[in-house]
Amino acid sequence: MSDSRQSVYKRYSHLLEGIVWLVFVLLAAAYTFDFDDPLQVYEWGPAHWPRVVLFGMFVACLWLLFVESRKKEDSEEVVPATKTKIEFSTRVRMVLIFGLPVLYSFLIHRMGFLLITPFFLCAYMWVVGVKKIRTLIIMTVGIYAAIVIIFIKLIFTYLPPGAGVFNTINGYILRVLQ
Repeated sequence: MSDSRQSVYKRYSHLLEGIVWLVFVLLAAAYTFDFDDPLQVYEWGPAHWPRVVLFGMFVACLWLLFVESRKKEDSEEVVPATKTKIEFSTRVRMVLIFGLPVLYSFLIHRMGFLLITPFFLCAYMWVVGVKKIRTLIIMTVGIYAAIVIIFIKLIFTYLPPGAGVFNTINGYILRVLQ
């Protein structure tokens, strides 16, 4: 494929990605109306937090579409490299991008949310391209702190405690955080 065709393909693949995410967000938002029954203990209902997250995803999709539509075709440089190396690293990265959340959801019930989440956050950010150790540590601590504050301190959500010795470790972590 020539360089100009490759840059056009790359541009339209980003636009297609934004459109696919936008459709996913809209379908998920429509699905939240199926479980929006009122709750006695939570005035806004069970669909409130999923809608907040979906709204954030919607804004991110619109931003992606806006940024990609404003790019000029000649502003992207195509770096020549060996095709096998690009395909291998891309395939491994894609497997890890989809495999890490599956592994995380498998381990979260055995090792507990509070114990396994910082390792997952760090590993996932590394896989998606954050390579500086300082940035990885700061982002992991920041995101983890935000999750803990929101779910434990603000909305008192039950988080999986793990099993066996991991239950005890998560209990100690929870006591320190409260």
